[in-house]
Amino acid sequence: MMRARTATVLAGSAILVLSLAGCDKPNPGASVFSGTTSQFQRASCWSFTGEAIDPAACAKDVVGSALEGARIPKIPVVPGQVIGISVDPVVADEGWVPQVNSQNLTQSPITSTYFRFTYPEFQSVPEEGILLQIVAGKEGASRGVWFYRLMPS
Repeated sequence: MMRARTATVLAGSAILVLSLAGCDKPNPGASVFSGTTSQFQRASCWSFTGEAIDPAACAKDVVGSALEGARIPKIPVVPGQVIGISVDPVVADEGWVPQVNSQNLTQSPITSTYFRFTYPEFQSVPEEGILLQIVAGKEGASRGVWFYRLMPS
């Protein structure tokens, strides 16, 4: 009886250790809002060690994955509409910059968890959409990247 109980406890402990070893810490998240649509996702690339990543290489990997069926969240927008971005506090601590078609929307990194901008009224949204990137980290030392596609509404 004692052996059976010991064997059960050891087997249960082994399963617990193996299941915990398979758990990865999730990448920080970001949400983009426009009108009545909101899309949340984890960072496409994130450095837990604090070492810089290459956003261009990450973009290439994400685009390649998108061609293979991975999903880049789509946000419908109308010219003149407000677009909001919310990031996890760890991202705000690092500083982050929103980019539309690789153009920074701010001159310096944002250190708050929320930012909003108005999509220009004079600029239509192309049918294929526009790439919105969120790049976390200091200039030259990017730590994470998120990708969204702004689509015509």
